Formats: sequence, C-alpha cells, structure tokens
Amino acid sequence: MINLTTRIEHITVEQGRRILVTSDIHGNLSYFKKLLQKAEFCDNDILFIVGDIVEKGNENLNTLRYVMELCEKGNVIPLIGNVDANRLKIIDELCEDNVNGFYKYILNLREWAGTSFYEELANECGYALNCAEDVLAAKQAVITHFENEFNFLKNLPTVTETQNFVFVHGGLREQQVSNNINKGIFELTKFDTFMTETPHTFEKYVIVGHWPVCLYSNCTQQFNPIINRDKKIISIDGGCGVKKDGQLNLLIIPDINCSADEITYISYDEIPCVSALESQEASENSVHISWIDNEIRIIEKGEEFSFIEHIQSGKRLNIPNSYLRGENKCADYTDYVLPVNKGDSLSLIAQTSKGCIVKKDGVTGWYYGKYV
Repeated sequence: MINLTTRIEHITVEQGRRILVTSDIHGNLSYFKKLLQKAEFCDNDILFIVGDIVEKGNENLNTLRYVMELCEKGNVIPLIGNVDANRLKIIDELCEDNVNGFYKYILNLREWAGTSFYEELANECGYALNCAEDVLAAKQAVITHFENEFNFLKNLPTVTETQNFVFVHGGLREQQVSNNINKGIFELTKFDTFMTETPHTFEKYVIVGHWPVCLYSNCTQQFNPIINRDKKIISIDGGCGVKKDGQLNLLIIPDINCSADEITYISYDEIPCVSALESQEASENSVHISWIDNEIRIIEKGEEFSFIEHIQSGKRLNIPNSYLRGENKCADYTDYVLPVNKGDSLSLIAQTSKGCIVKKDGVTGWYYGKYV
C-alpha cells in the first residue's frame, strides 16, 4: 500500500551557486537533456525539478531513471508533481472495478505520445497491454520490479523551501510555508490557475509548474515563464508534452540572494525553424482559444478553413479545419499576428494557403511572409 503524504523540506543554498529550475518534463527526455546542454549545466549548479517527471512523453521510464541518476551527485533536487503522485496511486489501487477506465486512458496516451508510463513498466516486465485484463495481470510484476523507482517518487518532497525561494509543483494553499503541512499532497501539487486564484502575497518567491503559462491569457498564446512581482509567484510550465507548440523552460537564478530582475530563462523545443524574409506588424484585439474555453459554433465550413464563433469571447474568426474538434470544439488556437522582422528565427508549427502558424520567442501566432 503506497502512502502519499505531504513532505516539506528546508534546505540552505550556498551563495555563489547558480540555481536552475525546470518543471513538467512529462517524459520528454530529449528535451530535458538538450535543455541542460543549452544551459551548460555543471556540478556547481543546483537543479530543481518542480514535479511531473513522467507521463505524456515517449520516454517516461528513461526520464525517471535519468533524474534518479542525476540525483546521485547531490546537486539535483526533484519534487513530486500531481501526475507523478497520481500514477503511483492508480497503480497501487488497480483492480477489476477501475481497470477498464485506466486501459482507455492508456490507449489515449498511446495515440497522443506513442506510449504511457504504465505501458513502459509493463513492457519491461514482459507484458503487452492488448486489453484491460493485461493491465491488471501486469500489476504485481510492475510493483515488485520497480520498487526502487516507486520509492524514489513517493519519497520526493512536496515543497522545498530555501532562503529566498519556495518550490512546489501546483501552489501553496496557506501563506506560511509551514502551515501547508496539513494539506493533502494533491492540494499542493494540483492548484490550477494558482497565480490568479491564490489570495496570498508571499514573503518569498514561490516557483511553480503544473499550469501551462499559456493558459493565463485569453488574448495571446505565450509559453515563457511569468514573474508576478505583486504576489511573488513565478510560473514556469511551458506546456512541454501537453501543447502542440509547447516548450520546456529552464529558469536561471544566478544566486540565492539575487533580485527578481536578475532572473532569466531559456527554453527548448523540437519544432523546425525557418528564417523570415519579410517583416510584418503585430495585430490587435486577438483571441487565444484554449481548452478551458474552447467551445465554438461553426458558421460556415470551408475546404481548408471554417468561419466560427468563439462562444466565450463572442469573436468570429476563421480557423484551419485541422484545429476543429468535432462540431463544437477546437484545439488551442490564436488569430494573433506576430510582429516579425526580416531575418527573425521562427518555429514553423503549421503551413496553410493563407500563411503559417509559427512561434517566435515563445509566442505563437501567424506569419504571412516568405521564409527560408
């Protein structure tokens, strides 16, 4: 029986050491490794991984084992995320009553990412998951074979507090860190819209993942970390593994005693890049449709584009049919036209007859010029 309880850890970080912070790797090992290479991560750095190590990527088990390997040097501090904790709970509680629902979830992940955490575990134990019965049959072998990995995950701290920064996957429910000890692990690892919903202003900067930062705006779709200086919250989840144009972010804190103005970041994605040959101006009055409010009404359906009304905002706009999800929903989409200068590097997300959907400096939008 796996017992998941809230653990608050207090550590002192030496002055003069660079602090790197990432979150929500979601089993995307190549992103994680290349991001660390880009940052020139070294033994003198301290790396915080703010939860959701596994699931939704295609190398979940290898990602977990790589994090475990990094921890052996003593300068890597991972925390538990809601997905990490949820997988432990689901595996522990697998039974005839719930296995059909979990198998459907495995099939959805297989379609989305090619695999799932549990499928990788079962495969290594010699089980192929062709039906719900296979999932249940693999349970005991999985629990026995992966005892070390499961113990590693369940013993991760929920909150880590340093001199000037606090790390937690979802968010703090109470203003004082110590007062959160009586909160359940999922209350702290799954705090949707923490940055806008919490009533608190914190004494130290609270650094969180969990909620993709692109969901904080209904005008533009941007994936870079957000620093809220009023509440002292830094939200860093770049949507890696869960958003088509997401990225893995890495916060760079040059010293434990630095100011918020000295904090920078880098990111990594694997979207192919092109170079803009023409300039264009940014648009105004754009809309960002996300899964939070993705209900639409199709007014006129065309061959490549459809004219729709976004129910939440009331805005009418054209969207590519590839973004439609049935008759009344759409995938994450924005009609924002990016400001682009000739020579800018653009990540090419989708091409249409009218232009391209691209990402520039972490912001997604339309580009209507030529490129190479």
